[in-house]
Amino acid sequence: MIQYRDMFLYIPYGTDAPIYRLPIITVVMIVINIAVFVMFTQEQTEPYMLALGNGLTPLQWLTSNFLHDGIFHLVFNMLFLWVFGPVIEGRVGAIRMLIIYLGIGILECVVEQILFSGLEEPTRSLGASSIIYGFAAMSFIWAPESKVHGIVVFWFIRYAFVKDTETEISIIVGFFAVLEILLSIFLLGSVMTPLLHIFGAILGLILAIGLLKLKYVDCEYEDIFSVWSGEKERAELEVNDPDAVQRRTERRQERQKRENLLSEEIELALQNQTPLPAYIIAQRKEREFTDWTLPQDLHWTMIQQLLAGKHWTEAIAAMQQYLERHQEQSFFVRVMLAQAFLSQNKPKAALMVLNDISLERLEPEKQSAIPKIRKKAEMMHQKNMDEGIYEMNE
Repeated sequence: MIQYRDMFLYIPYGTDAPIYRLPIITVVMIVINIAVFVMFTQEQTEPYMLALGNGLTPLQWLTSNFLHDGIFHLVFNMLFLWVFGPVIEGRVGAIRMLIIYLGIGILECVVEQILFSGLEEPTRSLGASSIIYGFAAMSFIWAPESKVHGIVVFWFIRYAFVKDTETEISIIVGFFAVLEILLSIFLLGSVMTPLLHIFGAILGLILAIGLLKLKYVDCEYEDIFSVWSGEKERAELEVNDPDAVQRRTERRQERQKRENLLSEEIELALQNQTPLPAYIIAQRKEREFTDWTLPQDLHWTMIQQLLAGKHWTEAIAAMQQYLERHQEQSFFVRVMLAQAFLSQNKPKAALMVLNDISLERLEPEKQSAIPKIRKKAEMMHQKNMDEGIYEMNE
């Protein structure tokens, strides 16, 4: 939302940007923000707001991003998240979307606390606005010509104007950027808020350009660089060119051939009981083809072979990825992951994994295995603490 002295109101509600994946994390973040607002009073959430002028408070770097100061603050942040979130998630997938969402929010909070550490009168900050501005900036880079559907409301004295509009993302983001800069210069309202919005947008710009240039995202000529260079227009003109169609078909076939070749290399490596090359190829393929995921059966086989070969670092990473993506065999993977952490003298990480296992849903024979591993982990953790060995979080 943008509102200026009760004269202008903009309410976004959707976009026509191509959605390549279901916006799972976008919806989850919206639900969490709404649930926190509904379930807790401001007095209850005050300790979790970002404290400014009282030093560094790491927990608040996370929690303050899910708190909002009033219903309008919440509603319009969530509306913009619903508009820009799918644009981001559709190109990077659910896991990377979550990392980006939390990363922008946490980094902005760190900078905010450091920047305002010298306040004479301590205050608090909250909200997902900087994340939303980061997403808006990323959408500006990845889909500048996509349209945002919104309702414009303008009124002056007795006259009112209401219109359903379709406006390019580049225009929306440009308008907001200019507005925030003007607010910062002319000190309209709080100086702090527009500056932090701008910082969130800068984070989004850097991230979007970096991921695009490193080819972690494929914007199919919709990105701002393709638009500016005319590459998008040339691609559109090629649609009716038989030779261009043939070249595109050949490129797709070449990509498919490359995907198939890497898949065959992974399967062959696992058949030959050489899981390390299989793991390296799988990681490379996921970076190269962001819409590809290692099939569950191959993932399971890779984990078993990595464990058998005592390749602990790769096995731990593979098991963590497995738990993020698959439900099958999740109990056994968690148990194996806990044991792998113990083998690396990381009992705290093992206990965290065991805490995610719901014993009530397990058969009796499975339940009996957990206390033994937990007891061993607790003893190792206590021994490490006695010896002054501190474990980095996994």
